[in-house]
Amino acid sequence: MSFLTVAGVMVRRWYVVLVAVLCASSIGYLWMRDGGCYSAATTVSFTLPARAALLPDSGRDDASVIAFAGSVAGEINNGREPATYASNDAPLYGVGVRQGVLVAIPNTGGQWSAMFSRADIEIQIVGRTREWVERTQRETIQKVFEVSRQRQGAAYTDPQKYITPTVMPLTGGIQQVTVGRPAQMMAFVALMAAALLAGGWGAVIVDRGLAGRPPRDERSAA
Repeated sequence: MSFLTVAGVMVRRWYVVLVAVLCASSIGYLWMRDGGCYSAATTVSFTLPARAALLPDSGRDDASVIAFAGSVAGEINNGREPATYASNDAPLYGVGVRQGVLVAIPNTGGQWSAMFSRADIEIQIVGRTREWVERTQRETIQKVFEVSRQRQGAAYTDPQKYITPTVMPLTGGIQQVTVGRPAQMMAFVALMAAALLAGGWGAVIVDRGLAGRPPRDERSAA
């Protein structure tokens, strides 16, 4: 079927194309009204007793401390394996999440093996409002500290004996994630193009279906 034939069918069955365009316009309108979301990525680092997180001998690369951080992250995830990722540039909102929490451990390994070089837990939070993100961030960090204290039991009474969780500086900020107007317009144009394709396909199907039906007079006579 040639382009001119399809165009003629779309003109003849214009109402099918109109329905597709109206549906796409409604979706596009909702996209344009979307005010974006708020995101926070807070890093909690675990160090050896009485060590500073920013010093080389803090123990953040110690295997036992890394294992402890993994056990804490697992309990925060309600017993599920904590998420891992190879790149720090993997935002939660990048996969379409608009409200949720991800507790992850940075993984510096490759495709076939995992390698954890730091006893760090990253708490990614995405929400529709700044207030929700801020409250969830505060509650999750508090839970990390509580689980760390509970897992170490009586040793937590002596600062010289317990592994210390620390919120890393400059990681507690909350940012607003929005889509720029040019990107919105490009998405809207792409949506309209998809609507025309879908409408044209629907118009062809409807036209073929109606062309195969006998005229009304013949059906009445039969």
